[in-house]
Amino acid sequence: MEDSASLKFEDWPNAVAFVPYVGSRYLEGFGGRRVLLLGESHYREDGWTDDPALTRPFTRKTFGDMETCERKGGGKFFDELDRLLTSKGTPALSDAAQAWERVAFCNLSQRFVGTAAGHRPSGSDFKDGGKVLVYAILPILKPEVILVLGRTAWRMFAHGDRAHQPVFHARHVNSEGRRRRYLEERHVWSLDYGNGMAWMTWVYHPSWNVDRWEDRAAALRHLLGCPHDWPVA
Repeated sequence: MEDSASLKFEDWPNAVAFVPYVGSRYLEGFGGRRVLLLGESHYREDGWTDDPALTRPFTRKTFGDMETCERKGGGKFFDELDRLLTSKGTPALSDAAQAWERVAFCNLSQRFVGTAAGHRPSGSDFKDGGKVLVYAILPILKPEVILVLGRTAWRMFAHGDRAHQPVFHARHVNSEGRRRRYLEERHVWSLDYGNGMAWMTWVYHPSWNVDRWEDRAAALRHLLGCPHDWPVA
C-alpha cells in the first residue's frame, strides 16, 4: 500500500461493496498508529438497490467532507465520532477535521440494511462482511488499531483472538438504574489479517446513550497504548 487515500474504486476487489473512507493523512497515523473505525451498516433510501454503482462510492461520499471545515451534513453519530477522535466534548470543527485526515472508516455489513434506524443487519450480513473485511479490506488498509462501533458488530465478528492486554473499563456507562446492566469491561483482541496485525476492542454504538464520549475516546486511546510488539502464536 503506497497511498491508500488515492486508491481508485477499481483498485479495490469486487467483493468490497462499500469502498472505505480513508483520510488524506491516514498513512501518517493517528497517535502513531493507523486507525480504522469499524461501524455496522449503511441505511438505504426507498428504491435504492445494492448496485455497485451506488454502493461502491457511498462510504466515501458520506464521510468525504469529514476532514474539511465545510461539511455538508451531520447528526448525532458524526458528532459523537468527532468527540471520540478529539477527546473533546465540544471540539472545534478544525480540530475534528484534522483528526479525520488521519483515520479510516468502513462498515462491517457489505449490504444496505434498511431505511430506518431500527432496521438491523442480519447475522449473515455481519458474517459475510467479516470475511470481506479480513480478506479484502484490511490487507489494503493495514490498520494497527481497530475500534468497533457497536457491541452487536463485535459479537458477530468471528475473527481474532483475545490478547493478554489490560481490559478497558468504560467508567461512565449509563446503566439505566437496575433495569439493565451494560458491560463496562471490554477485552482487547489481536487480529492477524495475513500481512499485518491489529489491536481491537469495542464500544457501544455512538448513536446509543450508553457509553459517554469520554469512554469512547478512552477506548481508542487504550488501544493506542497497546505495545508495538505483536503477540506470537
